[in-house]
Amino acid sequence: MRYGYARVSSEEQSLARQRSQLSAAGCDQFVEEIQSGVKARLRLDRLLAGLDAGDELVVTELDRLGRSTGEAVLLMDDLIRRGVVLRVLALPSLDITTNDGRLIADILASLAAHERRRTRERQRQGIVAAKAAGRHLGRPPKLNGQQIAEARARLAGDEPVRVVARAYGVSDKTLRATLARGAR
Repeated sequence: MRYGYARVSSEEQSLARQRSQLSAAGCDQFVEEIQSGVKARLRLDRLLAGLDAGDELVVTELDRLGRSTGEAVLLMDDLIRRGVVLRVLALPSLDITTNDGRLIADILASLAAHERRRTRERQRQGIVAAKAAGRHLGRPPKLNGQQIAEARARLAGDEPVRVVARAYGVSDKTLRATLARGAR
């Protein structure tokens, strides 16, 4: 049986390209997942657990499988040991059942891990620069400064937290957290 696995990291990304490539590769079944590579990928784990000798796992790119070089290498070792064929569409000549194919896969997995580390470092540097420039990062605040001052005054007048929170369209927890952040 030929199984296709497609993964994107977030809802904003599309599985369409991977789905199309896996379909053209003749996959009998597809497993799709919207999950960051660093989080638990339950659908991939279930798919891997169900693969038997002679089955084929097809992915568009090697980095769809592993969070790190080590994980990708361990996964390839496991597939080889179990007699499962791994096919990477972006690398049509890659045959991980041979020593040369394994070497190429190991090098490619290392390069992918290196690029992910570089991307994270650039992202971290961008966050530091944005903070230094005084830009707000993350979600916009639910309450503005005037609303926070009004909420404090209402709570000081013994109005219940629930009533004040509803008046501003936020949860009790959000109101408490906003007021606690403002007190620092």
